[in-house]
Amino acid sequence: MKKTALISVFDKKGIVDFAKGLTRLGWEIIATGGIYKTLKSAKLQVTTIEKVTGSPEILNGRVKTISYQIAAGILFNRGSRKHQNQVKKLNLPTIDMVVCNLYPFEKTISRRHRLNEAIEMIDVGGVTLLRAAAKNFKYVTTICDPKDYKLVFDELKNHIEVEEETKARLASKTFGYVVRYDDTISRYFAKRFGDSTKLRYGENPHQKGWFHKENTTDPLAIQKFKQLQGKELSFNNYLDISSVIDTLSEMGTKNPACVIVKHGSPSGGAVSPNIRKAYENAWYGGDTLASFGGIIGINREVNVGLATQMTKNKKFFEVLVAANVSKEAQRILEKRKKLTVLLNKALEKPRINRGSDFKSVRGGVIEQDFDSKQITVKDLKVVSKKKPNKKQIEDLLFAWKMVKVSKSNAITIVKNQTLISSGVGQQDRKEACRISVFKATDSARGKNNNSTPVGAVAATDAFFPFPDGPEILIKAGIKAISQPGGSIRDQETIDLCNKHGVTMVFTGIRAFKH
Repeated sequence: MKKTALISVFDKKGIVDFAKGLTRLGWEIIATGGIYKTLKSAKLQVTTIEKVTGSPEILNGRVKTISYQIAAGILFNRGSRKHQNQVKKLNLPTIDMVVCNLYPFEKTISRRHRLNEAIEMIDVGGVTLLRAAAKNFKYVTTICDPKDYKLVFDELKNHIEVEEETKARLASKTFGYVVRYDDTISRYFAKRFGDSTKLRYGENPHQKGWFHKENTTDPLAIQKFKQLQGKELSFNNYLDISSVIDTLSEMGTKNPACVIVKHGSPSGGAVSPNIRKAYENAWYGGDTLASFGGIIGINREVNVGLATQMTKNKKFFEVLVAANVSKEAQRILEKRKKLTVLLNKALEKPRINRGSDFKSVRGGVIEQDFDSKQITVKDLKVVSKKKPNKKQIEDLLFAWKMVKVSKSNAITIVKNQTLISSGVGQQDRKEACRISVFKATDSARGKNNNSTPVGAVAATDAFFPFPDGPEILIKAGIKAISQPGGSIRDQETIDLCNKHGVTMVFTGIRAFKH
């Protein structure tokens, strides 16, 4: 029995030569209007789709491939006796290959255009053909990219059939192609009419920006926060608010917690039995210079005492994110006209994000699981002679939480469940150590800076390749260090710690963040 290919393409590049090759191999070709004319003019034997469906193209080409006969011909399960009988009884075609690429919607909207022009470039029938063929890949070859013509033709020429593995790969490519196509349309309509917010600008004033809301059950999705006061959120606000939420989630629910985030990394953070004390430790015990203009996150209600403390001494922070704000506290915060306040009760019991993490790269999108790994005391492997005491264990775990949410390479220094300094976003770990120590002792943080690293602990998001970084920390007075371990020079670092009576623990977990 002859094989049949259905061809319906907008991009005609290479299609004539491919169709000629199929014809030489004995394939029959069904084609839609425009491509039918192209192939006929190349003197190829082609059947018009109207002859198969029994219906003409209508509505200016909007309806041409959508039909009972075509769908059945593609979705027909050749291994099913029932399907075979139905196809034979109804005299339906058998389609073994679908060659289809879609209307150039993205190209159309990338230039000046009118809405109706964009709408006309939304392919409906083509998407149906591709999805049907990809679903039935065991029997049907799907080609959505002209670059695959040679691959398919060579397999047909050499093996008569297209290998099932090849058909599966082409189906996977097709599903991705259709998803990206639909996503482009969805984003376009969201920007114009849908659940999308146009931002004042992007990361910088010369860039445009949008917030596209997802339909999510996450109680801590930013769109589920109530805005109590302040101006519209900026692109950078969204990024830092997300970091605040993730950091508070890492800090847990047991104790009141406060975090201050600037440019994606914590500049201050603390837990305490008292929320006001947690705030005071986070602000005054942390990097007050970096915290200026940052975003504050609180996992409890902001009461009048805390609101008073936050607004005195001309401290400037752009956004406050909290579980709640009392009415009395609200009256105090309202005096800060430029302060934005966001509330979400779910911050009292935050949970680690366990969804997917997407990042745009040149030419596509990369995806990974969100880093939901948390460590406990059971994960701390003591590799030094000196063992950590209970207080050091608490601080080491807290330091790891802070370093996990900081931009790599990162070092965090913690004392009494308070982030006193960090060196983040560095390309070498030694410099991250040096910066973290400098910040902890910098007189520019104020004459009342009590954030000495002496007796504190430190954590790193990846192993120390050399002992030079730990040497800087130890000279500053650090008494316990946490690292993943895994360097070929681990023993040199351990020996250094033993020489100075410093505790070192391995977590076995790396925590890069880019």
